[in-house]
Amino acid sequence: MLHLQTEVLELEFSEFARGLPTISEVDFAKILLRYTYLDTDQYDMYLDRLLDRIKDTRGITFEEFYVFCQFLNNLEDFSIAMRMYTLADRPISKDEFHRAVKICTGTSLSPHVVHTVFAIFDDNGDGLLSYREFIAIMKDRLHRGFKSYAKNEGWEAFKTCIKQEMKSAV
Repeated sequence: MLHLQTEVLELEFSEFARGLPTISEVDFAKILLRYTYLDTDQYDMYLDRLLDRIKDTRGITFEEFYVFCQFLNNLEDFSIAMRMYTLADRPISKDEFHRAVKICTGTSLSPHVVHTVFAIFDDNGDGLLSYREFIAIMKDRLHRGFKSYAKNEGWEAFKTCIKQEMKSAV
């Protein structure tokens, strides 16, 4: 499963890298926002914000991208930590973000990736992330377009299925 996941990430990265060893920070943002439920104006706002804030455009390597995606796979653990900050009415700093990611994944994000993430998701430019600014959007991304808003799940889906089968059997 890990090999399959790595292959998918390599394909996603290669699509934007076009044979180069890095992707641009804007391409990194596009990958992160790819499967979210943002309208066009919101999507453009995130990219414009990044362009305004990022000055060091050295790119993101596959290794950096891979570590960040591993972090996203452990987003639930990080989300709990973020909620604690939110309950204390405290957004999270870059250092706290970096430390929390290391605790969740056992690996470190590069300072450049952390800076890029903050450039994308820090709403008001205060150098801090709130739960709303980051987790909600990244949770959308984890569904990779498979999220269903239909209430036809679980017990309700089972009852509907039984009713349809009973009608068709008659």
